Amino acid sequence: MVDLFRSRIACNTYFLFKDKEHALLVDPGYNINNCLIEHINNLGLKIDAILLTHAHFDHIDALEEIINVFPEAKVYIYEKESPDLDNPKFNLSNWTEYGKKNLTYRPKNLIELQDGEVFEACGYTIKCIATPFHTRGSACYVVDEENLIFSGDTLFYTTVGRTDLASSCPRLMSSSLKKLVQLEKNYIIYPGHGVKTTLDREKKYNSYLRNI
Repeated sequence: MVDLFRSRIACNTYFLFKDKEHALLVDPGYNINNCLIEHINNLGLKIDAILLTHAHFDHIDALEEIINVFPEAKVYIYEKESPDLDNPKFNLSNWTEYGKKNLTYRPKNLIELQDGEVFEACGYTIKCIATPFHTRGSACYVVDEENLIFSGDTLFYTTVGRTDLASSCPRLMSSSLKKLVQLEKNYIIYPGHGVKTTLDREKKYNSYLRNI
């Protein structure tokens, strides 16, 4: 089952679970007025694992608060994004627009993944696909059993992530998107912002994918 929690600034946090005692959380964005924790409690979930698609503040703001409640949860991140997790310059928490203290938290149960690595979490087999360009360590997570991809800010409905930020690598956009274009299944895409879509739809209508 996939459950969506959308914060006030429209960052998507997802929950994936077969069993509420072993739930997986993707991108713990915001816990404004404890709303994210309350959502978890209302669902009756125990968070065992957290996937980070990248380390921007709007995707990790509530990470420390979640770990405080679920201290044994494992946190997964692509290895090339890991150094930026607690670096305010690259997680962008030093933006004046952000208006909060710099994010410098690094969980003890952090697991760094390699490109293409397959791992088990919460009863699911998950594959990490490195898709750097929005950040130098952006990644997508493929869950074949559920026919879905958590794409973070790599791929959205009809568009892709921006490439003008501190750790963006625009020269890697084509090679990263090509990895998704080459996937044969019509996966459901759960992006970091906006509405879900499908891979076949994006291959057909998304100009960034069509023009590779």
